[in-house]
Amino acid sequence: MPIEQRKITSPVRVNPYTVPQDHQGWRGLGAPEVSAKRRAYTLLWNEQVLVCGLLLLPGERSIRHSHETGELSITFADSLHPSVGYTPGGVLHGGPPPAAGSSEGASVLTEALTGAGAPELKQLVDQMLEEQEQLRRTIEELRAPAGPRMLIDILFPPFKTTIDDPAYAEKREITGPWYD
Repeated sequence: MPIEQRKITSPVRVNPYTVPQDHQGWRGLGAPEVSAKRRAYTLLWNEQVLVCGLLLLPGERSIRHSHETGELSITFADSLHPSVGYTPGGVLHGGPPPAAGSSEGASVLTEALTGAGAPELKQLVDQMLEEQEQLRRTIEELRAPAGPRMLIDILFPPFKTTIDDPAYAEKREITGPWYD
């Protein structure tokens, strides 16, 4: 859904929920097996800046992507807890956390126990590694905000985004607002 850049000649204040329909869309529809559908709003787009608002609901995950010139993000969990971050150009962010496979030491231990004829110990090590991974997931869930959040992303020319997420069949490049 193409939208036009607009020339700004006076100060602008925008309520994300009132932007025209052609400035609204979804991110994550291209990942059908994943609950990653985020409501996206193009708040301002001209030759100098692209400002997008995203409504983030608990349980959704982002899509792994990067921006050619970087991204300034402002997140509001509530009015008293804003967070500001910057991701440099070309750096992948968002999306699922990297798989935390077993460490090299755990692999060596597992092989040694298997070779030593100690299947019970190998089973115990495997169980401990699984419990450790579950604990990591629980800690991440506890860190996440409990309610909806509003995220404001600010991009600079050439407004090029690369989607590189395992939930998508292929890598994609988008210039301008990102809807899928």
